[in-house]
Amino acid sequence: MSAPKKIKLEHGESAPGGGNVEDILLAECKKHALWMSPQDNPSMNPPKDYADYTLDGNKVLAPLDKALLGAALQKLLSKSRLALHDHPKGGRCLRFVSEEQAQQQLERFGGLTTNELLVYQKIEETKTKGLFQRDLKARTGITNPNMIKAIIDKLMKRRLIKDFTSVHTGKKKMYILAELEPAVELTGGSWYTGGELDVDLVEACTKLALHFFGLRKGKGARVSEVGDFIKSKGVLNCDLSMDEVLQLVETLFYDGKIERYPPHYLGLPAGERGFRVANQPSVTHDHYSQLPCATCPIAHAGHPPEPSLCPYWDYWLSVGTKH
Repeated sequence: MSAPKKIKLEHGESAPGGGNVEDILLAECKKHALWMSPQDNPSMNPPKDYADYTLDGNKVLAPLDKALLGAALQKLLSKSRLALHDHPKGGRCLRFVSEEQAQQQLERFGGLTTNELLVYQKIEETKTKGLFQRDLKARTGITNPNMIKAIIDKLMKRRLIKDFTSVHTGKKKMYILAELEPAVELTGGSWYTGGELDVDLVEACTKLALHFFGLRKGKGARVSEVGDFIKSKGVLNCDLSMDEVLQLVETLFYDGKIERYPPHYLGLPAGERGFRVANQPSVTHDHYSQLPCATCPIAHAGHPPEPSLCPYWDYWLSVGTKH
């Protein structure tokens, strides 16, 4: 069976069946949410079940001239009627964009180059996880780090993206869309400011939590009540999540300052935890851990065989008794 004959159309001329190349391409792209474009990666073979949704395999587009089809594609991309994305099955794909959405895109992204839009899209794809500048090199194919830096600066000046620091990576900047907030596991939540633990804030909130349990001595309290009490004192510029309040409460619990309270005494639903001031503060260390033998590398190696033969034992016993 012979291949379909390529039909070359002059600019603005109608294709077979009516309509210009741009309209035909838009109509075909609209039929599927993600449209494979192997022209972006000639070495990639599209999935077998996706053949009709590729620029090379679609029966409607196959007869059209490649050059004119490519020109129509670039024009639609520049008008934001089509958008390029990574396809879940590999390679790049085209996504149909309505005229209304395209107008909004133009108002926001007008004047940006293809590379600048590509960098924005890669940052957008990470959602609340963010991206390092070095990651953009691999994800965009832009190998010049100075170009990537210039693009980032431009996107930030237009308030399309913003930077932040993660508690896991020190002061190295990551980038996220301007309208989003980084994931809590990256910023550390309310306990961190500028990527660093706010020790004073943690101590102040821990003291407030313990004070509240003291006020409720004998009655106990639920975690949500502790959070409401801390919020009422105005020491925070934001609201603590239940997980953050629980971190405070569990710190007090493991320090032996409070103890778990049977949930049914507080009328709590199944799974919700209650706490109260500990009647007898628990000991958080054993005496053996205070002896030098517990951490002495010589003792752990089996020398000397018993403490009475250790030359350092008498010295340790005398520490703190001499004036």
